[in-house]
Amino acid sequence: MKLRFGLCSLLLVVSAQAAELLTASESVNLLHRMGMAARSLNYSGVYVYQHAEMLETFRLVHAFDASGEQERRESLDGLRREFVRTNDQIVCYLPDSKPFVLDRRAANKFFPGVMPDQAADVLSSYAFKRLDTERVAGYDCQSILMEPRDKLRHPHKLCVEPSSGLLLKTTMYSTGRREPLEQFAFTQLEIGGQINKQLLKSVLASKALPLEMPATPAGPRTAPVVSPELSTAQFVVDNLPGGFRLVTETRSQIPGKSAPVLHYLYSDGMATVSVFIEPAGNGPVSLPLTQGTVNFFSRQIDGWRITALGEVPLRTVQLFTQAYSQR
Repeated sequence: MKLRFGLCSLLLVVSAQAAELLTASESVNLLHRMGMAARSLNYSGVYVYQHAEMLETFRLVHAFDASGEQERRESLDGLRREFVRTNDQIVCYLPDSKPFVLDRRAANKFFPGVMPDQAADVLSSYAFKRLDTERVAGYDCQSILMEPRDKLRHPHKLCVEPSSGLLLKTTMYSTGRREPLEQFAFTQLEIGGQINKQLLKSVLASKALPLEMPATPAGPRTAPVVSPELSTAQFVVDNLPGGFRLVTETRSQIPGKSAPVLHYLYSDGMATVSVFIEPAGNGPVSLPLTQGTVNFFSRQIDGWRITALGEVPLRTVQLFTQAYSQR
């Protein structure tokens, strides 16, 4: 497996050197087609998800009609899991557990719908290059390299079925040695045709406990009790890594913490970074420096702990923590 991936990495570097650069218009059209295909086509198949030394397999059935999207995916190995989708809502079922609802951002990032909502965010940070044609799950597909314009994010290689625009395979590589960090790829796939509605219904729902809805977003009546230090804290943000913009700002209660923390979510359209701010004595930092494809960094200033994590290089999360200072 490592030898095969090493060869793929070498071929990626060689191909990228002679790749054809896509124009901005071509790049936008590509992202639009991929997004539309993932949402509006009928398709079913099996795909694999590989990260670090782990390999997981999922069966996926996706349908689209006048009422919108319906989808069901289930794990075929490891812990039994099931994800049932109705438009932007995805309910996750586990055996003998309470099902729970994932938020809209999670719904938009499920393979093969891993493309951004705003193409402009991506084009400012990545260049698109056309590589060779490959073959995935019995389909010819066009390989596209998303080359970062700096070293603060990872390269991605996409493989797109030309007729439908459906993403068949995506690989995220390390910035330096170009080793694969994460990969999604169909191994079996049928595009088009009618989908049996019975295949979209949950199998685990009848065995699950009552549905657990997500917490209501914080507001004047629902905001958690915040420590005096956190409620009066003011921070200045300067010199954030280029291309990232603030998506959400919330107060969150994290297990193991005595009080809520401030949570800032940033995105460049492809990668996301979370920044957490809390009093230094609000409990231990339990995450490792690197966990799978996620890098983590934490620093303390003036009695505060600032933590950043995301699927980006370690240098990027370090820069996020350094961008914050107390006013």
